[in-house]
Amino acid sequence: MKKGAVIGLVTAAVLAAVAGAVLIFGGALINPAAPQRTAGAEGYTAVPVVRRDLTLSVPGSGQFEPNTIAIVRPDSNMPTRKVVRILVVAGQRVRSGQALVEIDSSGLDLDLAGAQANYAAQQVKLKNLQARPADLELAQAEAILTQARLALESQQQNYDSTKALADKQLTSRNQLAEAARQLAIARAQAVSAELSYQNVKAQSQADTLHAQEAVLAQADSELQKARLVWDSRLIRSPIDGMVAEINVNVGDMVGPSGIQGNASGDKYGPSTAIMTVVQSDPMILLAQVNETDMADLRIGLRATVTPTAYPDLHLAGKVTQIDLHAQVVSNVSVFNVSIEVPNPEGKLLWGMNADADVAVQSLEGVLTLPATAIHPTVRGAQVSVLEDGKVVAREVKTGPTDGSRTQIVSGLEEGQEVLVPNRAAAPATATGRSSESPGGRPPNMGQVFRALR
Repeated sequence: MKKGAVIGLVTAAVLAAVAGAVLIFGGALINPAAPQRTAGAEGYTAVPVVRRDLTLSVPGSGQFEPNTIAIVRPDSNMPTRKVVRILVVAGQRVRSGQALVEIDSSGLDLDLAGAQANYAAQQVKLKNLQARPADLELAQAEAILTQARLALESQQQNYDSTKALADKQLTSRNQLAEAARQLAIARAQAVSAELSYQNVKAQSQADTLHAQEAVLAQADSELQKARLVWDSRLIRSPIDGMVAEINVNVGDMVGPSGIQGNASGDKYGPSTAIMTVVQSDPMILLAQVNETDMADLRIGLRATVTPTAYPDLHLAGKVTQIDLHAQVVSNVSVFNVSIEVPNPEGKLLWGMNADADVAVQSLEGVLTLPATAIHPTVRGAQVSVLEDGKVVAREVKTGPTDGSRTQIVSGLEEGQEVLVPNRAAAPATATGRSSESPGGRPPNMGQVFRALR
């Protein structure tokens, strides 16, 4: 036989083998317009179309954080003082109002006692004013004025008689000068009494009471502040929870402006946090969700959460918050979605990683096929079926997929079997598309020849 004829025969055989390999190993490549004629369905597995419920979910992953995080800070009324005792340890459960840290209270008790004494004194003064008759001060001022006028009149008479005697040289000049001095004193006292009387007369009893009430209110304010300062010697937990962090040591100087240093003069920075107390039941999974899935999400949706530390543990969660501002991670825009997860046993810890599937749609009693049995095409999708002993392709209309199974909207009936290659291409992705190129592009020739070996 001639060499050219031999080459032609070999080429024809290779092409025939390639066509058969494409049919067997790449069922997605069957052309419905020109079905491949094969003696049987060897190399395929038949799977039926079944009716079942289909749950569609959106994936996400992230880290757990406590439901409530309380940063314990010094009271704004607390003076800068030294820490003398730390009353809890990290990991300890505490109640709301429980003392966590005690600071040096020397001198604060004296300030409180002084404020209490001042308040009591002002309170007594107000009670005395309230019990005094309304015209008592005015009557007293009037009596003093009358006495001063009588004294002035008496001194005036004494001066006049002494001057008359002095004019007749019947008394000395010294006696006249003394009489004049006493008259001046009496006149000055009368003027003072008159002014005092007029001043008391101009004032009402109500004004006096109002002024004392204001003084008492000021004393009460100072007392309350002294009590707050005294109470702040014990820094307490604002919530029920667990101590997550302790940021101070005995000897540190703490105050409203922050941790200022310890006995050695070390500085701890501007932070005012003394402790962190958290509520860990429930926990919040802060999951990152791809922007392409955000249209299906809403608050209240149920989710299945699988912690990385407990791969066999599948927890029921609920979407409680959706951030409206995206973050860019590896050039992909993602959104933070908060998923509330019960944690009664305390297994979930702050910072643990977890995956979540948020159920966004539930289809009940729909026709489904394994996603690997469906092959995307330019026009839609197709499956392989056996008709008259031949493997042929059939166009189908598909619906949503959960990544494992896909809804069949039309083109097949319940119980009808389709063929899946025993060595199917890469499994379908979450969107129902094969990991092969769109449209079922055939593998390269090197792949085909390796399959034939």
